[in-house]
Parts: sequence; C-alpha cells; structure tokens
Amino acid sequence: MKMLFCFKKKPLIQKSPPIPSRHPRMEDIPDLLEIITTKKGEKSAAAVKRIYELCDVGHKQNRVPMICSGNYDVLTPLAQCLTQESGDGRHLTCLALNNLSIPTENKRVIIVGPSSSAIIGGLCKVIAEDKQDSYLCCICLMNLSFLEANIATMLQHSPVPDGSFPIPPLNNSKSLIRILEKLLKKASVGPKKRSGKYEGVRWACGLIKNLAKSEENAALFRKTEIPNYAVEYVRYSTAPPSRWTSNSLNDFSLFIILNLAQWPVSRQGLVKAGAVEAIKPIMKEGDDLQGLKATMVCALLGAQWADFPDDGSTAAKSISELMTNITGKKGKDGIYAYEVFNLHITTKAYCNLCRAANIANGGVGESSTKVLDVQSAETLCLQVESDLLLAADNDSDVHHGSNFVPIAKTVEYSALTVDYIKEAAARASEDVTT
Repeated sequence: MKMLFCFKKKPLIQKSPPIPSRHPRMEDIPDLLEIITTKKGEKSAAAVKRIYELCDVGHKQNRVPMICSGNYDVLTPLAQCLTQESGDGRHLTCLALNNLSIPTENKRVIIVGPSSSAIIGGLCKVIAEDKQDSYLCCICLMNLSFLEANIATMLQHSPVPDGSFPIPPLNNSKSLIRILEKLLKKASVGPKKRSGKYEGVRWACGLIKNLAKSEENAALFRKTEIPNYAVEYVRYSTAPPSRWTSNSLNDFSLFIILNLAQWPVSRQGLVKAGAVEAIKPIMKEGDDLQGLKATMVCALLGAQWADFPDDGSTAAKSISELMTNITGKKGKDGIYAYEVFNLHITTKAYCNLCRAANIANGGVGESSTKVLDVQSAETLCLQVESDLLLAADNDSDVHHGSNFVPIAKTVEYSALTVDYIKEAAARASEDVTT
C-alpha cells in the first residue's frame, strides 16, 4: 500500500526589488519608491540616496521630469520620510527636496498638488523640532516662495486633524507662520554665527523676505513678533553694513523690513519697533545695496527730510537710478541684479522722498527743491506712467517684478512724484525771482 505525503506549499514572500549597485537611472524610480514606502532604516535611506543622486547637481535635467511628467509620485514617499526620526534618510530627503524645488515648473506642482500639505507639513515638523536639518527645510520653502503665485498659499498652511474645522494660521501653533516666529524667538537678538541655529534663522528670514511681498501676508506678519525680530537683527548687528554679504541674516532682515514697509497694513508696526532709528545709520553707506535698501525703507516709513544724508542728494540719485534700471530691465554691476526690486516699491519710495522734501522746504530753504528739480526724474516718471498705462490698455501681463502690485498704484505714485517735482521747481523759480 502506497503512502501519500502532502506537503504544505509555503506562502510566497514578496520581496522588494534590489537596489542596483550602478548609478541610478530614471527607470529605477518606481522600484526605489516602493523600497522607500515599504522599508525602513538603512534600506529606505539607501533608496532615498538614489533619488537624491538622480536630481543632484550633475543630473539637473532629471528634476522637472521627476515631478512634472506624471510618470512618478516622488513627493508622497518623500513627504513620508520627513515624518521619520532624524537620520540619514530624513537628511537625504531634505537634500532631494531642495534640488527638486529649484525648477520653476516644479514649484507650482509642489505647492498646489495633492502632496502639498504633506510636504509643507513635513518641512514644518522638522523646523519645529529645531534639528540640524531645519535650515535645509527653510531653504526648500524659500526656493518654493520664489514663485510669487505660491506665497499666499504657503503662509496659509495651518494643519488640523482630518475631519476637524479649519483653524486660522495665527491661532494654530503648528502653522507655518507660528513655527517661523518660534524659530526666530529662540534666537533672541541674534544667533551665534556658523551655528546650526544661525543657519536655520538665516534661511527662515530668507523665506520671510519672499513671503512679505504679498500685502495679505504682510497683514499676518503684522500680528506676530517677526517684524520686531527683523529690526533687532539689524539693530544689533556686529558687522558694519558694508561687510554684509548677500543672503546673510542681516541682508535678509533688511529686505524683510523693506518689503513690509511698502504695505500700509504693516508699516506702522515697523515704526513702533524703531525701524527708522535702527536703519538711519545704514543710509550713510551710500548707493551700495544696503545703503539703497535703508534709504528706501526710511522713505517708505516716513522719515523726515533731515534724516537723509547729504541733504537728500544721495537718496534722490540712488532711487531715481534704480527706477531707470528697472524700466530698462537691468541691474547695477556689483550692487544688485534686475528684478531684485520692483517698480512699485521704488516709485513709492521716491514719491515719499519727494513728499518729505516738500514738507521740509520751508524750513530748509532751497536745498530740498534743488535736489528734487531733476529733469531726468520727471521724464522717467512720465515714461513709467505711459508704459504702464499702455500695458494696461493692451491687457499685457506686465508687473515689473511683482504679481501682487496693481499697475494703477505704480502710475499713481509716478504721477504724484511728477507733481512734487514740478511744485519744487516752481518754488525754486520763485526764490530766484524774489
């Protein structure tokens, strides 16, 4: 009699695809994403490293297809990695997201796409933990904020549990604006340079500088301590403004003040914080970048004519030159590049400068009228009015550096400037004939 033996069939164990030893290729992305999603620890970190290598400085051509082609969902797994404990996997994720956030095409997809909340939330989580990677998260968010269409959406980030009612950003400790405020608060009057905290605060200020270009965002910042911290960083700087490097904490802080100063909703808060007194000495730097920014801030915040060095001649020259360069779509060699400043904020600053000169005219004599009686400035403002009105009539998408500034406002400031210049010239003529 034959004996029958039955062997149970072992269940198949689905293995994750192996990580190739060669340099990764675009066709490896689906397998790498599966490993990131299903594995943890070293295996997941190794797969993230390959994703990073696919978009590093030597493979810039892969960055847009990885996000915009529709062939891969890279963002969801990377957002998941941001929620992990600190380690190689999270650090490499931050590096990869930094690279992927650089192309303009990717910025909009990341912010308004289905992974938007998870990405911003993950970056905020790392920043809130005050870990070593917080500065990388701030840089990533700053990259995304260079697309002005993104900035209002970004600052509205205010996560709540599923099914809960929305919470306004100012009432939510987990919102982006409150997390940035807390980061700056921990730095007191200035973090120690070259420390991890310094880098986090520095790049957070770079992000805030971009976010402050929106009047809607300025209204939110006004209700926080962030403007006060920016003024403190400038006031207590140990380095002279002439030695401030581009993208330094002081450079970013002065830009924050400048961008907030253009909006009526946030201007008074800066005045109360003592911004004019803190920034007036920087105007002595002349027409270099920091001196120009300081001059424009003081003009926008209503500084008196006597506050401007050299009887206002340096201020009038530098701001009118800036208007000329913006309309000519050029920068100034060694000082600033085109589109660093927009035409709205520049015409407004010059208009305020002219107003200050005219108010002081009776007490100062002819000095202010002589400074303002500049034919080139009047001609330039008339040209600005003509160009912008023509652009508006043609329904052209012309914003001269900002999507948040209506053309009508820039025309209004240019017209007021011409009126002030003509009034000053008329007064000077009367002084000569009497």
